Amino acid sequence: MTYPRTLAVPLDVAVREGGDGEWVFWRVRGPGNVDYGFARGEAPEGCLEAFLSLEEAPLAEFTRFVRRFGVLGISATHGLPGVIDASAPRSGENADDLFPRRSLTEGWTVPLRIYQEPVGAWRSMAGNLATALRVGRALRAGEPGDGADLARLFGDEAAGLAASSRAVGEQRVRLGELVDGWLREAGVRPVFAWPFPEDSPELAVDGQGEASEEDGFVWPARSLYPELLTQLVRELGAT
Repeated sequence: MTYPRTLAVPLDVAVREGGDGEWVFWRVRGPGNVDYGFARGEAPEGCLEAFLSLEEAPLAEFTRFVRRFGVLGISATHGLPGVIDASAPRSGENADDLFPRRSLTEGWTVPLRIYQEPVGAWRSMAGNLATALRVGRALRAGEPGDGADLARLFGDEAAGLAASSRAVGEQRVRLGELVDGWLREAGVRPVFAWPFPEDSPELAVDGQGEASEEDGFVWPARSLYPELLTQLVRELGAT
């Protein structure tokens, strides 16, 4: 099977802000369908940069981002990517009213399932990845990371690492452990592919085949969160 060259995106996406916060809603075909009915969006190039901009972006930008690059699958219960919560419409609300007309699913009769994610978790993750990149770039230049950035990534006690005579080495170890933890937490595996007609192969990480404990949901190949981690590792290792 050829590894996809574009990211998996939901068939529909909508955002909503209310007393319970900001939310991204999306839907795909229910279990038992190939790829859960995910569509294919854009090629992954630039998705990390676009994701980082969401930390302070207006809510409407999340709709545009999801249509291009997909969703994280952050559970409101667990707070982790790749673990999804099925969501029913609010009382008195028709599921179709959540999504724009002329969507990909307009007129479909196959079962569709709605999922929701807290936007606040997206913003927090965007900030954490941006902070990791700033610290990594400083460390590559032989300089210690900023104290506020260290505190965000490792806790308030880590801010003192910036004053250590061994600061750069210690921070490199801590950052490496942090990113390695994100990779293990995501349950990703390496994927080596050589797309036709590209001149060079590519190495990525992906979580295809990982199912949540709740309902057996399996993410399609080349979804957003593993791709963000792939690009983060490449950026941190760039010379």
